Amino acid sequence: MMPNQSHFSINQTLLGLGIDLAATGFVDNHCRNLVNDSRQVNANDIFAAVIGTQKDAKQFIDTAVQNGAALVIYQCQQPQQHGQVTMLEGASGQVPSVAFYQLAKQLHLLAANYYNNPADTMTLVGVTGTNGKTSCCQLLAQLLSTKSNKSAIIGTLGAGTLDNLVDINNTTPGPTLLQQLLAEFTAQQVNTVAMEVSSHALHQHRLNSEMLDIAVFTNLSRDHLDYHGDMQSYADAKKAMFVANGTQKWVINADDAIGKQWLYSLPDTNPKMAFAIDADESEFAGWHYLIACDLDCHNNGIRFTLKSSFGQCQLDSPLLGEFNVANLLAVIAVALLQGITLADLPDLVANLQPVAGRMEVFSAANAPTAVVDYAHTPDGLEQALRSATAHCQGKLWAVFGCGGDRDKGKRALMGAIAEQYADHIVLTNDNPRTEQPETIAADIAKGIKAQDKTTTILDRQQAVLSTLSNASSDDMVLLAGKGHEDYLIIGEQTIAYHEREVVRQFYLQREGQ
Repeated sequence: MMPNQSHFSINQTLLGLGIDLAATGFVDNHCRNLVNDSRQVNANDIFAAVIGTQKDAKQFIDTAVQNGAALVIYQCQQPQQHGQVTMLEGASGQVPSVAFYQLAKQLHLLAANYYNNPADTMTLVGVTGTNGKTSCCQLLAQLLSTKSNKSAIIGTLGAGTLDNLVDINNTTPGPTLLQQLLAEFTAQQVNTVAMEVSSHALHQHRLNSEMLDIAVFTNLSRDHLDYHGDMQSYADAKKAMFVANGTQKWVINADDAIGKQWLYSLPDTNPKMAFAIDADESEFAGWHYLIACDLDCHNNGIRFTLKSSFGQCQLDSPLLGEFNVANLLAVIAVALLQGITLADLPDLVANLQPVAGRMEVFSAANAPTAVVDYAHTPDGLEQALRSATAHCQGKLWAVFGCGGDRDKGKRALMGAIAEQYADHIVLTNDNPRTEQPETIAADIAKGIKAQDKTTTILDRQQAVLSTLSNASSDDMVLLAGKGHEDYLIIGEQTIAYHEREVVRQFYLQREGQ
């Protein structure tokens, strides 16, 4: 990232948080970025060493100093230690190291202050949920991006405007990088930012939910139980994004059981907008609402009627799947809150582009249709298979696996779901990590009663190409799990593998025959 020129003095920032660096003689007019990853520290950066869920970053202070850090702020264990300063020997002189009590919880505030509270200059939309975050953010940026409303995203596919995305390590970046990105967006005169907000980020205090102007909930289903432990803890982590401050606007999926519960249990202090498919308007009396009905799935997308508290219109979407209608409703809700009119929607929706690796369709003459999707949870796989079924004219094939060193309880569930919807199942690798691929495939197969419809081909590329070659021209092949990703993690190695490119090359060869 480029150095930021619009931040406050770190001396002033820390002074406001009870730490006075004046006695050290530290001069900060040459400081660059605030960083909490020692590997990303450059000359004159400030390194924040927090105690994380897995590591205490104090062990990386020496690395940060050798990389040129001008100041170190580290998390201390006792409140009386707050503000204590020690001097470290750096490559170009002494470097102050200051203790900060509860730094992990306060880092988002420290970073926001240091970067001059960039969220105040834009509309910040947070999207949380097990599935749909990436699609919603991408589609929202497409809908809102105009000459007068420059939009950016932060999420799984990167950060930046749609035509200039930069890779980031996490779905939701850490608190220092997040504020740095927002500061850069401010300099670029971005008006709206759509950000994926993961349950991990909320639990780890990577952002302050108060900074979000609009909070969107897509759905909740089984995922990340290896981290949260149980579904209630998982739901509670996501609910922390919704702040009853009287101003944050809430957009909530009323078709989801947790979403409906929150609609009724969250206080009426904040504006609420519900969205659903084939619901009764009377359910949402007193709130704004969006309802999709009369869904018509066809080869090129879905046509439906939008009924809402704003009026009614017909919409034609190039996206596949009923769950994408739900994503569209969430996006349209935010767009309406941002000043888009109902009359604008038909043209805007018709011109949306599918999101990379999200029900992305590939086809050629005399060949089956392939759909590449990121679905890697039981609910995600079910939604993708149900959607594919609605568009499939022949047999439906499902090619998928499960990640290793992750929640093992979902494997048999995904096998059972595949059996329910698919005519043919091909089990393969999906980031087995340090587990044996054969064991993961066997765990999935435990949920499949009709083993005669199941084939195991652990080499992912071979599984994809073999299935596409064996499927008939009117069949549909769902390739689930990898989506936009361009790698496989096998053992300790990350191996280049780009499923979308594998499929694209298959169809180019078919067209050339």
